[in-house]
Amino acid sequence: MVVVVAGLAGSSLALHLAEAGVDVIVLEARQPGWGASGRNAGHVLPTLKDRSVFERFPDGGKAFLEVFREHHTITFDLARRHGIDCDATQAGYLHATNRDGVFDSLKAASVYWRDEHGQRVEYLADADMEAMTGSRYYTRGVLYRSGGRVNPYLFTNGMIAAARARGARVFGDSEALALSRAGTRWRVATAHGAVIADRVVFCTNAYPNAIVPQFTNNFYPLTAYAISTRPLSPEARALVMPGGATLAQEPVDLNPLVVDRHGRIIVSSIPSVSRADDAAGSFARHLAWIHRTWPGTREMGIRMDDYWTGRVALRDVEFPGVFDLGDGVFGLMHFNAWGNLMAPLLGMLFAGALAGDRLDRLPFPLEKPAPVDDPGKQHLIIRRLLIPAARLAQRIGVI
Repeated sequence: MVVVVAGLAGSSLALHLAEAGVDVIVLEARQPGWGASGRNAGHVLPTLKDRSVFERFPDGGKAFLEVFREHHTITFDLARRHGIDCDATQAGYLHATNRDGVFDSLKAASVYWRDEHGQRVEYLADADMEAMTGSRYYTRGVLYRSGGRVNPYLFTNGMIAAARARGARVFGDSEALALSRAGTRWRVATAHGAVIADRVVFCTNAYPNAIVPQFTNNFYPLTAYAISTRPLSPEARALVMPGGATLAQEPVDLNPLVVDRHGRIIVSSIPSVSRADDAAGSFARHLAWIHRTWPGTREMGIRMDDYWTGRVALRDVEFPGVFDLGDGVFGLMHFNAWGNLMAPLLGMLFAGALAGDRLDRLPFPLEKPAPVDDPGKQHLIIRRLLIPAARLAQRIGVI
């Protein structure tokens, strides 16, 4: 079997196929973790954003939700099982707000995950929030103890290393350039040679090439960025998120934040339309928010260390695309904003179905990729409208 692209999904797929004894080859145009799988901010959210998506599943999503209940900690489980040194830290995922109405909505949404999935959910207020965040700005919060953070680049490469140790062959700098029939099988050609396999799975996400045209226009591309600071001083480290949780602000998460094991703040967002490479401007916005949220940091000399951008792939539905083109060609991609959990999970599930030749037992439906009507829609809605409006609201103190 051939897996095209070694991101989070492709790496998990290769690892679980290799564990099942399947002969698997991975072709990566650059190196494992090059795209969004290695460039995201490392949030591990242990819930699903929109359960209405399961209305289109034949069983109403029952089978998938049962699997999710069992494996919603798969990021941390895989890191432990395979000894992957990737800062996989289950310190909690905190939705923070200073609005009572938003807090009530967050609590209402959490009841399902607490009661039906047995997740440990805590409702924090005032002194408990200050103890967790180090700030008095956010007065209410819903904490999911199952969540946390991970270094996605190290996690991706750790899964690839584990797959290699189990017999998978992985080739970097080997872009798949052509797909053609070889009798009843498939031939995938690169600049260095070709491989022949019964099945080919494309995990190209927001970086497709033209060899499978159906995967080039079935998503909404969006540019995102992330920033890491230099390691904080001991004083700043004790002040900013001393509870260690991953922070999401509600109702608009303009500054999703983790503090990693090195004491670096990592934040991410969507860049301005005109200056996606404006690292200094982007950092200045986040630093102003940090100083507002933790006033004591103003004299602590927080400095930017690195800034990077990349493309993400969005869909109209809050569920990944698992595609069947027929005759053994598949796609596994488009994880929206929660790939650090869903990509390894779906990689595991898809590998099991492929290895056992039981695609009919997948707990989600296979689809045919369909072109989106306006590929620039999310760029317009999010990057040109929603984000600028939210930043203005943040500057004037509305959020």
